[in-house]
Amino acid sequence: MKLKKLSYSAISTYQKCPLSYKYLYVDRLPTKPSHYLSFGNSIHSALEFFYRVDKDKPEPYSLEELLGKLDRVWLTEGYESAALEQEYKDKGRMILSRFYSDNLPSFAVPLAIEERFYLDFDGVKLSGVIDRVDRLSNGDIEIIDYKTNAKLPPKTKLHSDLQLPIYHMAAEALYGVAPKKLTLYFLVPNEKVSTRKTKTDITKAQATIHTVAENIRDEKFAPFKNPLCAWCDFIEICPLHANDPVILAKAAKNGKISGNKTAVTATTKTPEREASKSVSATEALKKGATEIEKVVDDYFELVEQIDTGRARLAELQQVIHNYCETNGVTSIKGERGGLGRRARRTVHYNVDKLRALLEPRGLWDNVIDVNSRLLKELLDDPASQDELRKLIGAAKEVEEVSYVLYRKDELAAE
Repeated sequence: MKLKKLSYSAISTYQKCPLSYKYLYVDRLPTKPSHYLSFGNSIHSALEFFYRVDKDKPEPYSLEELLGKLDRVWLTEGYESAALEQEYKDKGRMILSRFYSDNLPSFAVPLAIEERFYLDFDGVKLSGVIDRVDRLSNGDIEIIDYKTNAKLPPKTKLHSDLQLPIYHMAAEALYGVAPKKLTLYFLVPNEKVSTRKTKTDITKAQATIHTVAENIRDEKFAPFKNPLCAWCDFIEICPLHANDPVILAKAAKNGKISGNKTAVTATTKTPEREASKSVSATEALKKGATEIEKVVDDYFELVEQIDTGRARLAELQQVIHNYCETNGVTSIKGERGGLGRRARRTVHYNVDKLRALLEPRGLWDNVIDVNSRLLKELLDDPASQDELRKLIGAAKEVEEVSYVLYRKDELAAE
């Protein structure tokens, strides 16, 4: 498919779940209003107002004016009750009051506010909006992005996240210099996390963006199960959770589906349930033909379950491989354990070429089935001439690379 534009939000959505990206950006399915989004947008609008002052007379607004602006730009969508909305509005007033107190002494007109950018990247328009750009006292540039998360994400997430590398590239394009400081301002816990990006960081981020873009072009939209599934707007149509009563119940609690959806459940065949109705082979021999028919039926039912399980396992493995490729990782962790991923190479030889090489030398019978292990023994044999080794090496035509998954606890044994 053609891909014309991308944003950090779109890339982040794809990394979490490619199918969710498809539903949102390709199929353009509607989403439910979110009070989290409304709250964040309201706070951003108020802070934009605070810094958008007359450059010739840069007097900051008063706290009363800032809080009054919050009332005027307040978005009401997504709140389940008036009580919840009032709770968040009080929280917003508290956040802005603290922000005002902390930032008034150093108030200065920013270099830019709500700076929109468009980057030509890999044949795609990479777009976004930078909340604030400050000119530091030494002339350097600081990029600031406001966050209304309740708490800070893990440091590993902050380090690997693509938002700041994208803003770094945007600042270079807009101002001709690399920003020396990239800051995430977490307004709820009132903490700033600042960093800078090296050329290596930017190169790695560009490679990840390229991979995401290629996967989207190739229409790789397999669903990926992650901890945020119960908050997904598309949980009702997701093939991974259509009959998962636990996830559906969580989604209903989060307001993503109507409560009666949780009544849709699959008939789960547990080993305990199957054992209770199955008949052992020994008992069947004692009871005769009638019972053996039951055993045969159970046999075929179990074969069907195994086939279904294998197909499902292959599907899940592909989803995991796609996620690892997209995010450039070799291990992931779930609640029940972790998985690692490593390459496995398979070597093939051209049989006709090998026969032409080895038969005149009386060596063909040694590797008659072109067994790679036997060929390796022949290559490792000190009696084999260097010229022969080179000729055999030249017959190696195809090197297939596949990937295998393994439980992470197996690493200790390696």
